[in-house]
Parts: sequence; structure tokens; C-alpha cells
Amino acid sequence: MKKQKMWMLAAILTCGLGTVLTACSDKDGKADKQESAQQADASYAIEVEPGLTMPVNNLETRIKTLTNYDKSVVTALQRIDGVTDVKPYDMAVATFNESLNQFFGKTAYYFNFKQLVDHNDPSKGYFKQQCIITVAGKDRPTVVETCGYALTGADQPYTNSIDQINLPILVQVLNANSLHVEHRYHGWSLPEGWTNRWNYLDAKQQADDLHAIVTAIKKSGVVGKDNKWLSTGVSKDGSTTIHYAYYYPNDVDAYVPFSSPFTLSLEDERAYRYICSPEALGSRYEKVKTAFRTFFGDKKLQADIIAYLKKYSASYADFSDETIRLYLMNKMIRNHFQKMSFVPYTKWESWIPEPGDNVVKYLNYIFADSNTRYPSDTQGEYERRTVNDEENQESIYADNETRAAGAIKERYFPYDIQCLKQLGVGAIACDWIKEYLTAEEQKELFVRYDPAKFGVSYDGGAFMRSLLEGMKQSDCHICYVYGMQDPWTAHRIPDEYLGKNSFVLLIKDGLHNDYIDTWNFSERNILFQWLQGLGFDL
Repeated sequence: MKKQKMWMLAAILTCGLGTVLTACSDKDGKADKQESAQQADASYAIEVEPGLTMPVNNLETRIKTLTNYDKSVVTALQRIDGVTDVKPYDMAVATFNESLNQFFGKTAYYFNFKQLVDHNDPSKGYFKQQCIITVAGKDRPTVVETCGYALTGADQPYTNSIDQINLPILVQVLNANSLHVEHRYHGWSLPEGWTNRWNYLDAKQQADDLHAIVTAIKKSGVVGKDNKWLSTGVSKDGSTTIHYAYYYPNDVDAYVPFSSPFTLSLEDERAYRYICSPEALGSRYEKVKTAFRTFFGDKKLQADIIAYLKKYSASYADFSDETIRLYLMNKMIRNHFQKMSFVPYTKWESWIPEPGDNVVKYLNYIFADSNTRYPSDTQGEYERRTVNDEENQESIYADNETRAAGAIKERYFPYDIQCLKQLGVGAIACDWIKEYLTAEEQKELFVRYDPAKFGVSYDGGAFMRSLLEGMKQSDCHICYVYGMQDPWTAHRIPDEYLGKNSFVLLIKDGLHNDYIDTWNFSERNILFQWLQGLGFDL
């Protein structure tokens, strides 16, 4: 019951920053919940099986078909065997450098591709896989964004909006065509429909999907047949790039995954250890470490913070002090992870509390996450946040026992299921504060994972071992990019598994993104010279 209350609290407390909780009210909370309920009622309509309903697919109907577009692109797509539902539409392209906007029209072409449910057994039939292509010119290279999720990065299709999909920065740097392929089981690319069965969810099946689509597009004439091809992605998108390179090392000329982890066990704790390490924090290490140890070790400080919350927000009234305390501990750890992932130190290091600071200073830091508007933010920087900023903040792992009981009633996030099957999980393990926690508190905060509760089984690390050995032997041209501030850099590919044509590029102040424009000249030059050496025109 304690755990259920803790995560119920996490679900309803959405107020955050700046003046901390003074803007929160019980009235606002009720209005938000009513609006959310209305949206859900309007979206979920079809019962798939007892206890499991699915949303209505209104994604295609929300695309406003254009009348002014390149009809040769549509014709070429329609000629591809298995391509259906081709729709040109207006796409809001967000570039990292406004001077590049002149190279990009905003016309994108949505289509579905007839894909095998099981590439090992064609008798299992087909499903529709969602794709988007943009065309800069037949004389330009093509960049494949190997989506690790739905096209928009979200897995609530009734809210998806593909008119605002972000182009990888390498599309802009290379003035390239782009091809975006939705990952199977995400969005509306559903091999087994809207169910909780995951029989064909694995890296090999998705790599086969990519190979089939890239091969078809190359033959079609939609883009230049003989021009260069590159595959890229960030985070899970980048992991999918690596999986594609492993199974099809010669499909494209270069592979550039950003911030892509090699998780070596079901519960790999390295990323959470990294968030409070000298390697990641540099000169800020002692200050961050002290802030955590002070908050976790000072019972009076915790009591004062809890009293403040109960005084200024009615949302906390129904919860015990112990539940709130555990919630705040979890929030501080997870939001520190978020800041390390997505926000430069310079924006939040002044927020790090020190012994003797008041309650508000601690609350500001505890609740500050990647979406916080920090004092130094500009509107442009704030609006440029990507879908990865929102990635899985309240994962199924947070409360797997509670949710497992209702497994048939909801379709879990497919990324989480794939992690439980073969990719592994980034588990919370904050060694620098464990001495302040009882065994019971550690059990509450550091959740363990049981794939069986979700009807799947972990492969014992077999896929990751084969992936590492395969990349070591591969002759594909691949540059693994990691940011030194990013927690997932702790999971970077070990040097002993680099192939003869691969290397790791570490970005000194890099985050969990592909923002090449924030790198220094030397870092950019390393990547650009490598691409030029492979024949890409920059």
C-alpha cells in the first residue's frame, strides 16, 4: 500500500518550479484531471479483447493533404510494391541553424509500407509500418532516422501529431533527404494489433524492417540511387541504428548513433552511478554530492520541507509524511538524472542547494527537471527541446508490481517490454546516499525488475553479448557519439569492442542529444572530416 500511495502521489503532483507550489491549487488539479478524462473517453473506443481497449486511429485524418507538392515523389512512392496511403503534407521543420532553412521545403510525404509480421516466416502475414520521407533533391544524400519509438516519439497514438516531427541535425548539416521509419509495435506499426503479445518485438525484426524499406526506396528513384546514405538516431533511436548496423553493415555508407547505451544486464546501474561521479560532474562533484547527502541525511530538513508542502499545497494533505518523504527522495534522484541528460550545467548549477539553505532552495532543485524554464533560458532554446526530453519519465519500472496486476487492461510502452526482453534496464543505484537509507527505504526507492510479471522473459544478456562481439568484427563505418555530461555515457561501447572502421567521439559538454551546433570546433571537425572521407559533401 505504501508503494501504491507513493506512485499515486507521483502521478497527481504535477506542479513544479520557480516559486515552487504557490501556483498549485486543488482546483487546478481537478480541472486537469477532468480534461484528461474527457480526452481519454473521446479517444478510446474499441474493445480488442476483454479488459483491453484501444484508441481510434485518427492520425491519418489529422494530416492536411497538400495540393502543391512534387507529384513525381508521390508517383515514385506509389509504384513501390507494398506502399499505400501516400499523403503529402506540410511539416513544421525545426532546424538548429536558421541559415539552413533556405535548403528545406516543408513538404513531407507520409506513407505506409507493407511489412512482414515475422521475417522468418512469411506465412504469418503483414502489417502496415508508418514512414515519412522528405526530399531535398535527387543529388543529395539520404539520412535514415532509425526510430526507436513511434514517429513522434510518443506511444499514445491518439495524441500523436506528425506535422512537428524533428529532423535529425545531420539531415540539416548534409542538406539531405530524410527517411523516418516507425519502430514495430510502436505508434500504429502493430504486427499483432493492439494487444499485450510481443512475439515479434526484437532488434533483428526491426533491422529486417529497415532493410526492406531502405532497399525499396533505393530502387524506387524517389531519391538518387547512387548517392550516399547515412543512418542516425539519438538514445533508443541510436540504439536502433546500432542494431541496424550489426545486422546490415553495408546497407548505408555511415552509421552515427548518438547517446546510445549498451546495457549489459537486466539491471545495469552504471548510468545512475555516473550522475554523481567526478567524470560527469567535474568541479561540481563535491557540491552535488553534499546536496544529496544533506537532504537524505537531515531528518529535520526533510520534516521542514514536508511541512512547507502541506502548508502551501492541498495536494499533499491525504498522504503521510513517510510517503511524501520517499516521493521527494525519488524525485530528487530522477530529476537530477534528467538535468544531467538534457540541461547544461551552466543553467542549473546555481540551483544546487548547500547546507543551511532554506526549504525553497531545496524544493527548487528537487523539482527542477529537463523541462524547467531556467533563468538563462531563451525562448528559442526552450522551444528546441526534443521528444527525447519527455522520454519515459514515469516508466513502468517505477511500479511494476502494481501495474502488472492490470497487464491485460493496458498496452504497456513497447520500449519497456523490449528492455525487459533483451536490452536491459538502467537501474537506480545511488551509492553515495545508501548509507542514509534503511533496508526498507532502499527497497522502495531502488525497484527490482521481474519480466515475468509482464509475460516476457529476459534473455540473460545474450543479445547484448552477441551485439558487442558482432560490432567488434564488423567492417561497417560507424561513429559512436556520447556527451560527457550525459548519464548514458557510462554505458558507451567498451573500447575493446570497436571494429576496425569505428570510433567513439566524446563531447566534452555534450548532452543526450545530437546538437552538433553546441560542440566546439574540434569536435565538429572530427565528425565532419570523417564523413567527408566517406564521400559525403558538407
